[in-house]
Amino acid sequence: MRVINSLKKHLAQAKVGLSDHRIDLVRRLVCALLQVRCVNLMKVATAMVGPAEKMSRYRRLQRFFSSDLSPALFTELILRKIVRPGQQLFLTFDRTHWQLGQVDLNILCLGLLYQGVSLPLEYLSLGKAGNSNTAERKKLIRRAWRYLKEYSCCLLADREFIGSDWFRFLLQQQGLEFIIRIRCEGWVTLASGKKQHLSTLVRTLPKGQTRHYAKVRLYDGAKAVGLNLVCHRPLKGDWVLLATNRADLTQILDTYKSRWSIETTFGFLKSKGFQLEDTHLTKPTRIHLLLGVLALCLLWGVLVGVLLHQQVPIKIKKHGRKAISLVRLGLDRLQEIIGNIDYQWKTFRHYCHLLLSCT
Repeated sequence: MRVINSLKKHLAQAKVGLSDHRIDLVRRLVCALLQVRCVNLMKVATAMVGPAEKMSRYRRLQRFFSSDLSPALFTELILRKIVRPGQQLFLTFDRTHWQLGQVDLNILCLGLLYQGVSLPLEYLSLGKAGNSNTAERKKLIRRAWRYLKEYSCCLLADREFIGSDWFRFLLQQQGLEFIIRIRCEGWVTLASGKKQHLSTLVRTLPKGQTRHYAKVRLYDGAKAVGLNLVCHRPLKGDWVLLATNRADLTQILDTYKSRWSIETTFGFLKSKGFQLEDTHLTKPTRIHLLLGVLALCLLWGVLVGVLLHQQVPIKIKKHGRKAISLVRLGLDRLQEIIGNIDYQWKTFRHYCHLLLSCT
């Protein structure tokens, strides 16, 4: 019971805007999720602490996810904890798709990079199979821009998130920079007026070299949009062609490379973390609320992982990567602490303060 009471106290002090009843459920839910590392509500109900029968706890969870509670509450907690005035923010787009019976669960997510992890801020259930379209991406950016427009932001995205209308929309958002990898397809008009196929720009590069093209016109005719390009041909692997509105072209590739090492949002929400595909929730509002709770769990894992790394640095393997990611380290530690709370409740109380303090 100590674990529940400690987390409830810190949630109340954080002024999250929830009733005592919902604070009580959220604290039990978060601790159970961290213990079982699975979103199946029956498994979560089994792990929830309390005097009620398992089926009563299960029905309480069902009512919670059927409620009108907005996941924006958890987004606010994330921003309050890790964002500071004047800080440049890096955003990412991510998408995942799986099927539950005949239902396509396809979720588009806008994440905020923190300590190499993309924390979900906004999400949209697409209700179809396949890629997202421009209108759906615009919807997420407009939602996020209501509270991010005061910050300098840079969006990092892969080859799914391209298109003339999409680039024009991003250029209209004041204060938003972007670095987006594009396909080596179509034509570009260089600043000199010369027209070339995109694949030619990269194919003529020596291996291991990078070339920059400022003020080019990407796409043809009415679809043409003014951007800068960075082309890179690695010693091994696929060519890299980046479209950006940033002027510091010599820094673009290094900035984008950070995306390759990012532990993506859905990697941790699925097989590496909480087995998201095990959920039986299908309604968008319920999935979005679940993602909000999981985002809070991920943030907690990152914060604890950073603290543990400061105390005992993570070993670096021969390939240059950490032996374990910060978020995995933190989630494993929280799982251990909750399972042994009678012996480590002071440490757990410290971890609660780490998550929910405003400093």
